[in-house]
Amino acid sequence: MAKKAAETKPEALRGQEPVVVLKGPERFLQRLAIQTMESVLLQLHGPDGVAIERHRGEHMELADVLDALRTPSLLASHTLVIIDGADRLIKEDEDAEDPVTPRGKKARTPRQVLEDSLAAPFSNATLILQADEWRPSRIDRAITKLGGALVDCKPPSEKDMPHWIDRLAKDRERQIDADAKNLLLDRIGPELSQLDSEMRKLAGASEKRIDAKLVDQLVAKSSSDEVWALQEAVLSGDPKRTAQVLHEVLDIGRKSTVPAFWCLIDLARKLATLSINAERGVDPWSLSRALKLWGPAQGPTLHVGARINPDVAAQLHREALDAQLAPRQGRGNERRALETLAIRLTLACAG
Repeated sequence: MAKKAAETKPEALRGQEPVVVLKGPERFLQRLAIQTMESVLLQLHGPDGVAIERHRGEHMELADVLDALRTPSLLASHTLVIIDGADRLIKEDEDAEDPVTPRGKKARTPRQVLEDSLAAPFSNATLILQADEWRPSRIDRAITKLGGALVDCKPPSEKDMPHWIDRLAKDRERQIDADAKNLLLDRIGPELSQLDSEMRKLAGASEKRIDAKLVDQLVAKSSSDEVWALQEAVLSGDPKRTAQVLHEVLDIGRKSTVPAFWCLIDLARKLATLSINAERGVDPWSLSRALKLWGPAQGPTLHVGARINPDVAAQLHREALDAQLAPRQGRGNERRALETLAIRLTLACAG
C-alpha cells in the first residue's frame, strides 16, 4: 500500500504552494488556510498584484479551471483560483459507463486529468481546492511532489476544544477562565466558526479577562429543551412534527436560527458517523459515549444512523453545513434555509 501523503495545518502554509487541498468540513480551518495564503501572496505581489477567482465545484468544468490557471490575468501578476466543493469538481459517476475516445480508448477520469496537469507547476497561479470529503489517491502524492500541501481541516476533537477557545481568545489579546470555556462550549457547541463569532463579541465587551459571568450575559443558550426537541422531531420522520417544533422554537420561543442550525448540523454529523461505522460492522451503541448520545434521542439516533445510507448521510451533513453558511454569503433566506434543511433531514430519517 502506498504511503499516505503528509498533511499540514492551516497556519503552517508558506503561501508559495502552487496547489493546496483543504481536506475536511471545518469551515473555520478552511477560511484560516485561505487567509494565510492570501496574506502571503499579497505580500509577495502587492495589494493589486493578485487576482482572486472563487468558484463552486458543481458549477465548473475541470477544463475551465485549468484554463484559468494557465491563462495570465490582464489585471494582476498572479492568479489565485479557489474552488469550493472540489470533491464534486472531480467526482466520477460510478453508475455511468466508462467514456471512450474517438479511437476507442478509455477516456481519462477527471482525477487523472488533474493529476496529469500537476506534472508541471502553474506559471503565476495558485490553486486552492476546498473539499469536505477528499478521497486519498495518487493526486495527493503529485501535489506534494509539486511542492503543494494537503491541509487537515477536520473538526477538532473534544479534547482539543479548550485549546482552540484559548487560541481564539489569545488572537484578540484576551484570556478566558476555565469555567467560562466550559460554559461557552456548552452553549455554542464545537463549531469553530460560531465560537470565533462569539469570542469576537466577548472580547469587545472585556478589557483583558473573560469570565463565566460575561459568557452567561452575552452568549445565548443554544441547548434549551425547545431547541433539542427539534432533533427528536427530525428523527421521528414526521415533517408535520418538525414544522411544529420549528414554529415553537422560532416564533413562540423567539429564538434565533443559530442554535437550531447547530442542532441540525450536530444531528447530521452524528448520523454520518454512525452510518459509515455501521457499514464497517461497528456496533452503533458502542459509539454512544463518543458521540455524546443520551436521553430520549439516543435510541432513535442510533437506529437511524445504523440504517441510513452512508453516502446519503454524508451528503446531508454537507448540506447542513452549507445551509447555515449560504445566507451569510447572500445566498438565500436564513429562515427558509433552516426549514428546508430540517424537512430534508426528516424525510431522510423516515427512510
